[in-house]
Amino acid sequence: MNLILMQLPVFLLVFVRMTAFFVAAPFFNIRNVPSQFKIALGFIVALVSYQYVPPVEQVPMDLTFIIHVLKEVLVGVILGLICEIMYTAVQVAGGMMDMQMGLAMANVIDPRTGAYIPVTGNFKNILATLYFFSIDGHHMLIRGIISSYQIIPVDRMWAPFGSEQVMMTAVKVFSQMFLSAFMIAAPLVVALFLVDVSLGIVAKSVPQFNIFVVGLPLKLLAGFLLLIVLMPAFLLTLNALFEKMFRGLGEMMKWLGG
Repeated sequence: MNLILMQLPVFLLVFVRMTAFFVAAPFFNIRNVPSQFKIALGFIVALVSYQYVPPVEQVPMDLTFIIHVLKEVLVGVILGLICEIMYTAVQVAGGMMDMQMGLAMANVIDPRTGAYIPVTGNFKNILATLYFFSIDGHHMLIRGIISSYQIIPVDRMWAPFGSEQVMMTAVKVFSQMFLSAFMIAAPLVVALFLVDVSLGIVAKSVPQFNIFVVGLPLKLLAGFLLLIVLMPAFLLTLNALFEKMFRGLGEMMKWLGG
């Protein structure tokens, strides 16, 4: 009984970090999934991963335990948001594509977040999700949060959340997100820009030609054809994007662990 009382605070801290990570991490933070399921998933994964937590000192169940809980919540949310920010690059790239294709107003509801996103962004989001599950990326996320217990001990009172390295890592991940989104959308955006230039030349050369009637269907047709042609390159870019996601997750864990 005494052994259980000694290990209970540590298990609760493990459970708090795991649940906070599932609330913020991509694929686990789907809005339509009930909160009870996320809490139950965090409890089961915490129960399984508890054996991989290195031995720590006894954590007292007093007022300082609240500080431990706040630290674990922040660690889980920050690690989850680092992955979520990188995954948002797919939707940002879809928004850039829709702006050029003329589908900027045709938004749909994303069941994962409950927000309105462009049509192409939703399509790319579905492809990215399927590709992520096909490479067992969700298992890598779980292994990553489990390994964080070795880098950021649960018995430590606080973590350097406001350090320069942590802030620079967050800024670096944010900038890489926009760079990855630009790399995904650049081929289609440049190609449709050349289509706009060609239509402009035709409109100036033949004033009787109604460019507004022909331009939009032509851009849509060219956009859909380019989406098919650029599909292999999109999967290669996704591979690099997920690699940056896991690298950013490991770098953030390193700086939070001091």
